Amino acid sequence: MAYSRNFGMRSFENVVRDGRFRAPRTGTPFKIGAPVQLDADNPGFLEPAAAAAAPGPNVGLAVYEHIQNKSDALSTAYDPPYDSVPLGQYAQMMHGPGAKVWFKNTTDKTLYDGRVQVAGGLLADSVDVSTLAIGAGLVPDGAGKFRAVGLDENAWLVVEQVNPSAGRVEARLTF
Repeated sequence: MAYSRNFGMRSFENVVRDGRFRAPRTGTPFKIGAPVQLDADNPGFLEPAAAAAAPGPNVGLAVYEHIQNKSDALSTAYDPPYDSVPLGQYAQMMHGPGAKVWFKNTTDKTLYDGRVQVAGGLLADSVDVSTLAIGAGLVPDGAGKFRAVGLDENAWLVVEQVNPSAGRVEARLTF
C-alpha cells in the first residue's frame, strides 16, 4: 500500500497506529513516513525525531491518509503535495516490530497537465541506495529523513531488500 510516491507499507504485522497527534501549524510539513516524536514542549503535537532518538513509545513514523486525493487542509483538490502531512492537521504515529515499509527517493515529475510533482524522499542525501547493505540499520537524521548506520540497538529499521535500479529500499521496524 502506497501512502505517497516515496513511502508505503509492505507488511502490517504488529503495526501500531498510535492516537492522533497534530502536525505543527507552521514551518515545513512532515513527509508521510518521516521519523517523528512527541513534542515535549507542545503536548499533543509532533516534531521531527531527533538524530539521537532511540526507538521507544514516544517515536514513530508519521502517517496521514489523503482521502480521495484531496484534503480540507489544501486550498483546492489539485494542490500538491500529497506526500506530506498538512500543517496543523492530525496524523498518526506508527510503529510495531516486524512491520515492513518501503522508501524511495524520487526526481521531479511533470504531469500531463503541466503540473510538477517535486522531487523528494525519506532517505538522506548521504544514503546511496546502490551501496546500502542488507542488514544495515536506519535511524533518523534529525531533519525528517533516515540515514544508514551499522545495525545497533538504536536502529529504527533494518534493511531487508534493496532495488538500486528503482531506488527503493524495504526495511522492517525494530520497535
